[in-house]
Amino acid sequence: MKDLNKTSGNAFYSKAYLYFTLAAMVTVIAFFPSYFNRLKDTDSAHHFHGITATLWMLLLIIQPFIYKTGNIKLHRMVGKVSFILVPLIIVSALNMVHVMLLGKDHFPTFQLPYQFAFIDFFTLPVFLLFYSLAIVNRRDIQLHARFMAATVIGPLIPALTRLLFRFPFIDSFNKSLNISHIIVEIVLVILLFDDKRSGKIRLPYVLALILFLIQHLLMNFAGQWHWWIVAMDAFSKMHF
Repeated sequence: MKDLNKTSGNAFYSKAYLYFTLAAMVTVIAFFPSYFNRLKDTDSAHHFHGITATLWMLLLIIQPFIYKTGNIKLHRMVGKVSFILVPLIIVSALNMVHVMLLGKDHFPTFQLPYQFAFIDFFTLPVFLLFYSLAIVNRRDIQLHARFMAATVIGPLIPALTRLLFRFPFIDSFNKSLNISHIIVEIVLVILLFDDKRSGKIRLPYVLALILFLIQHLLMNFAGQWHWWIVAMDAFSKMHF
């Protein structure tokens, strides 16, 4: 297996743990008022989701750092934690959608909780897809590293949305959501250009860009789809 740090055009991946640390910092800052600053007053559902999401960010930081040190055996051992963590992330995220829909009357507009639910139900399969492809391609470090990096994109959008909403000129969640998607899409284009510069454009970021462009387009209409509203109302009546 080629050393990631010695492969041409992979400066990004030799410092991947720093970029994931930055993503984690953005997430903490974004969710600090609503979660991290209110830990004692937060219910178990939010704690379950917060803990699993935080552990995933920590795993993304730790794994490339371990790989950078050359300890492949430890990298693989720590990676096996994901086999337990990923199902917990999926369950906790579904539970949070359920909690959100139960409290939909507290949202400022009727469409907003259904729009958020669409984003979550779109993001979860995409997250699972990227993770699964990372595992399938674990012996191809070029694909594995990129697919794992792509798993952070979906969860980062809610963080960016909350962070951007604090700016005075962004006066609605819908505007903040769209700007967050644009930022993510720009980052993916930059990563594609970095791949091209290094000699080869690979599947992960192309797939990620296509999927998040689709999400970006559809999320602006999902809150108005009658069939989706009916489906989410049915989901909210399920017992968790």
